[in-house]
Amino acid sequence: MSLVSSEMPHLQQLPWHRPLQRWNKRQARFIPVKSGLARHIVRFIQVHKRQFAIKETSPETAGREFQSFVRLHRIGIPALHPVGIVIRSEGINIVETRSGTQAEAVGTGYLVTRLLEYSLPNYHLFKRAFKKENRRRIWDVIIRLFVQLHRNGVYWGDASLSNMMIVFAKQHYPEIGVRTVLRAVLADAETVEFYPSLSQQLRKADVEYFLESMAWTDADLQASGIIREPLMTKEDQEYIFQRYLDLFEIENEEKTFEVVTNIDVDKLIGPFEIVGQSKILLQHIYEHKWYLSERQKKEISIEDAARDWYRNIFKPAVQLFIKFKILDEFPERTAASLYLDIMLHKYYLSERIGSDVGLVKAFEEYAAKLRNDSRAMKKVNSVASSLEKILREEE
Repeated sequence: MSLVSSEMPHLQQLPWHRPLQRWNKRQARFIPVKSGLARHIVRFIQVHKRQFAIKETSPETAGREFQSFVRLHRIGIPALHPVGIVIRSEGINIVETRSGTQAEAVGTGYLVTRLLEYSLPNYHLFKRAFKKENRRRIWDVIIRLFVQLHRNGVYWGDASLSNMMIVFAKQHYPEIGVRTVLRAVLADAETVEFYPSLSQQLRKADVEYFLESMAWTDADLQASGIIREPLMTKEDQEYIFQRYLDLFEIENEEKTFEVVTNIDVDKLIGPFEIVGQSKILLQHIYEHKWYLSERQKKEISIEDAARDWYRNIFKPAVQLFIKFKILDEFPERTAASLYLDIMLHKYYLSERIGSDVGLVKAFEEYAAKLRNDSRAMKKVNSVASSLEKILREEE
C-alpha cells in the first residue's frame, strides 16, 4: 500500500487493506452524509476533527482525478480540495492476449478529498420547496460553474447534480465586503479534459449533457416518490441555455473592458450581471475622458480617465449606497451591480428622450417603484442629492 497525502499522516491508520464497503465503525469514524447517485463507492469520515470523502476506484483513475483536481484549483475553478490518493496492491494477474501472456498489476485506488462545509445535499434541495424562484437560483450558480470551466478551456464531460455540490460560500464584493452566496462546486473530475480553448460545439455538448442528466434524475426521484413534479421544465431548459450564452458573453465583454481600461473588474468593481453593462460603462468612461481632456486642455489616456472615474465617481457613488443603506431596498443587488444597472437605465432613458438625462435623473427613475414607501424614497432622494454634488461639474 502507498499513501500520497499532503495533509493528514493520520490517514495511514485507516484500514486501507480492506475494501471500502467493509470498513466498520471500529476502524473509522463515519459521518452521516448522503451522497448522490454514483458509479463508485464513496464514504465520508472524520479523522482528528477533519472531515474527508473517500472514493474507491482504480489506481489509474484515482491518480488522474487527483491531478485534475489539483489543476482545477490552480486555475481557480470551484472544486473539491484534493488531499491524496491511496493505492493498494493486490498482486499480479496473468492475461492471455494476441501478443502472448501478459502480467498485469492488480490493485485498488482511493481518492481522498476534503469534505466541504455548508453544502446542500441534492436530496435536501428536492425535499424543500424547489419552486421556480429557487430553481433559478440553483441554475444560476450551476451555469456560472460551466462558464468558469469553459472560459478556462475545461470540458467536464459528465455534468450532473450528482457530480457537483451546492454550497454556501463567502464571496468578497468590492466596497461592500464579504457576503454569503450560493456556489456550485465540481465534485467529480474523473472525466475532466483540459484544452487551450473550447469550441462552441464542445461547450454546447457539455450543457446538453447536463440537461439530459436532469431528465434521468427527474425519472429516478419521481420513481422513488421523493418528488411529484419535474425538477426541470421546458422553460428551465430554455432559461439555462440562454443564461449560459449571456454569462459567457458577459465574461467576454468583461475581458475587453479590462484590456481597455486596465481596471480589474473582480477586485475593483464587482461582477457584471447583464449583457451590455460593460459596454455602457465603457462609453461612460469615454465621456469622462472627453470631459477631463477638455478641462485640462490636453489629451487624457483612457487608462488615466478610467482611474479618475473610479476614484472620483464610481467609488463615491457606491459609498453613498452603503451610507444611506439603499441596498436594503434592493436586496438582490450589490452596490456595484446597482450602479451598473442604473447606468444601463440611464442609457436607454436618454435614448428614448433624445438627450442625456444625467445619472441623478436615471437613479430617481430607476427607484420610482419605491414611491409608495416614503422612508425608502427619503433614502433615494438623499442619495440623488449627494450624487448631484459629486457630478455637478460634469452634468
